[in-house]
Amino acid sequence: MLGYTSWIDLRTREIYDLVWVVFGALGLVLAIYEVYVGSMTLVGLTIPVVFSAVLSGVLGYIGLFGGADVEAFIVLAILNPFPPRGLAPYLGIVSVVYPLTLFSNSALAGALSAVVLLVRNLSSTLRGNILFQSHGSDSAWKKLVVMVTGVKMGLDSVRGPPFQYPLEFPPEEGSTERRLVLLPDIHDDDAARDVFSQLRREGVDEVWVSHTLPFLVFITIGYILTLVFGDIALAVLIRYLFR
Repeated sequence: MLGYTSWIDLRTREIYDLVWVVFGALGLVLAIYEVYVGSMTLVGLTIPVVFSAVLSGVLGYIGLFGGADVEAFIVLAILNPFPPRGLAPYLGIVSVVYPLTLFSNSALAGALSAVVLLVRNLSSTLRGNILFQSHGSDSAWKKLVVMVTGVKMGLDSVRGPPFQYPLEFPPEEGSTERRLVLLPDIHDDDAARDVFSQLRREGVDEVWVSHTLPFLVFITIGYILTLVFGDIALAVLIRYLFR
């Protein structure tokens, strides 16, 4: 499931809801079997699923997750409401509510992309590139946030929505400086295309863009980390901060 949806997410950034319906239904059948025949209780199934649905739903509502990411976490909570029996993670630590470990590890995997972007942007300055030539009025902290969330690329190479969204706006009337934005509106593709078109008319060669993360790839990585290592963040917290 995760391998297929990650591949589709990389290609199109859109996942058919039927995928989650099919695997969620299969997971529900297995869960009901575990409740009536195995050792899992109905409460043991309900708590992680509700927790995952509420947490992912809130993060989706505020724009940190896409709809497919929310559905993925819910389905994974149905499929794995508790740690798999007979598979001991290397660190030996998982969250009391098992899906929280998946959330944590997926977030860690996603955070690595920020490090990669920062290194890439800093390395470009070593080659003589000027990153913020037309953004003198923007603060240093805003520029730092842009450096860990986006890249500066040739405007002719921009694919646009749903893969890339502008992290800057054209100059306002009476100004020659473009304005950086920290949170591009990924729900309005037409507005994003208009910004790119305006920048082209302004004769801009390079633009700061935010690549939409194929977060299902990071969920897949987080799931593998969960099975192999357990809760990495919780293990670090326990072993190094409270020893």
